[in-house]
Amino acid sequence: MTMDGTLLKKYCYKAGFLVIFLLFLFSTNNIVYAQELFFTYIGATIIGGTNSISYEGWVDNKQSTIDSNGAVYGGGLIACIFVRQFAGEFSLTYMQYTSDSKPDVSVSHPVAAVKGKYFYPLHAVFQPGIAVGLYLDLPPASSSYDGGAGGTIAVCSAFTLSSEIKMLIDIYAQYGSFGMGESSTKKESGIALSVVYKMGRL
Repeated sequence: MTMDGTLLKKYCYKAGFLVIFLLFLFSTNNIVYAQELFFTYIGATIIGGTNSISYEGWVDNKQSTIDSNGAVYGGGLIACIFVRQFAGEFSLTYMQYTSDSKPDVSVSHPVAAVKGKYFYPLHAVFQPGIAVGLYLDLPPASSSYDGGAGGTIAVCSAFTLSSEIKMLIDIYAQYGSFGMGESSTKKESGIALSVVYKMGRL
C-alpha cells in the first residue's frame, strides 16, 4: 500500500482526532480526585465477529453500490489504566476482513482503537459496564486501501481473576468509513476477549 500526500493528510487528521479524544479521557480531573491511584495493565486481546460493508464505486464500468457481508477476526496488544470505576483503554490489533461480494473487498490491516469505560461496582470479582470509543485503520494493508475510521460502543465486563490479572470482555458494535471505492461504509459487531496483567500504578 502506497501513501500519497492526500492520503497522508487524511491519516494525520484521523490520528489527530484520536489523540485529542485520548487526551480528553485522561484529563477529566473533575471526575476523580488528584490523590487517586491510576493502575496500569498490559496484555493481549483476540477479536471475532461479522462485518457488513456498503461499497460504492465503479463496477463493470458503471457506478454501483454493492453490499458485502463477511467475518472479521484478529488480535493484538492492549493497555489499560484503571481508576475507581473508570478505565481508559488503548489497543493495537491486526484484523482480517472477509467478503462475499464481487468485487472482492477482503482486506487485512492494523487497527488502533481507544475506549473510555465505566464499570458498575456490582461485585469484587465481576463488574459489568459500558464503553464508547474510536478506531482508526492503519497501513500497511494487504490490498489497495485508503484507510478508515469510526466509532465504537460496547457492553463490557471485567473479571478480577487475581490481585494482578483481569479478564475483559466486550460485546461491541462499530460504524465508520471503509477505504475502498467512494464514500464506502462499514458496520461491524462482535466480541473481544482480553487478559491483562497489572504492571504498576501512576
